[in-house]
Amino acid sequence: MATPQKKRGPIAGFNFVQDECVWVKAGVVGKKFCDNAFDCPTCAFDKAMTKRMAKETHKAGWSGKMIDLPTDRQGCRHALTGRAPAAKLCARSYQCGDCPFDQMMDDTIQADYTLMGPPKCLSAAGYAVPEDYYVHGNHAWARVEYGARVRVGLDDFGNRLVGKADSVGLPSVGTRVKAGEQAYVIARDGNEAAVKAPLSGVVVAVNPDLQADPGCANTDPYGRGWAILLEPEDLRPELKGLHLAEDSVKFIESEAQSLLSIIGQTAQTREPLSDVYGTFKAKGWENLVLRFL
Repeated sequence: MATPQKKRGPIAGFNFVQDECVWVKAGVVGKKFCDNAFDCPTCAFDKAMTKRMAKETHKAGWSGKMIDLPTDRQGCRHALTGRAPAAKLCARSYQCGDCPFDQMMDDTIQADYTLMGPPKCLSAAGYAVPEDYYVHGNHAWARVEYGARVRVGLDDFGNRLVGKADSVGLPSVGTRVKAGEQAYVIARDGNEAAVKAPLSGVVVAVNPDLQADPGCANTDPYGRGWAILLEPEDLRPELKGLHLAEDSVKFIESEAQSLLSIIGQTAQTREPLSDVYGTFKAKGWENLVLRFL
């Protein structure tokens, strides 16, 4: 019964607890995995299925399917994906786009980055690399969250290069950023560096904690040190240009080798420094920071 579709791989979302499409959970289709980070309102498959169901009789259609389901199969998409209590049921037949609870959940997760727990990290030459964050070639990370919003910050390698920044300049909410161009600015000792946006999109939130305490990015680069939250414009195609998981590890290991060649340390003393620029100021901001960022 499902609308024919081209197979697309799933987006690597942060701490997603399941990957089945909500239409499968509701018993309408037999097998379909989410490939849109549970952003149901913008999902082509969801739109096609909703249109098709509208043409069916009530009993055969979407609402009829929902009524026939046992209670434990009528969970809200936020419950199905681990963001809300399992007992939370859908009361709107998965019409998420105009659901007040759905909007409330999006607003809540936007304000509280801790709701989905801490990231699991891999090690690359001693640098921490989150296994389900995407990493840009200029060291910004992108964390795809439920509903396909993307949290952005600077990775462990980049933060160690800069050391503790004196200030962080974040864009205003509503600003459009473009992949590979400036997302925000960090400054130290009169020097500035632009953190490049890993993806294109509109800024829907910024992190006031980072502005008040730039050092939080050094102690917690993948959590409290996040910088901006984006509503992406072209998520899937742009993700293809980023590093992920083991590919990120290889990328950081290569960058670590390049850094070692600059600062002159040997392989036997490869423990990452917490403040590269502060330790090797004579090498210059451009050579130590801008070269990589």
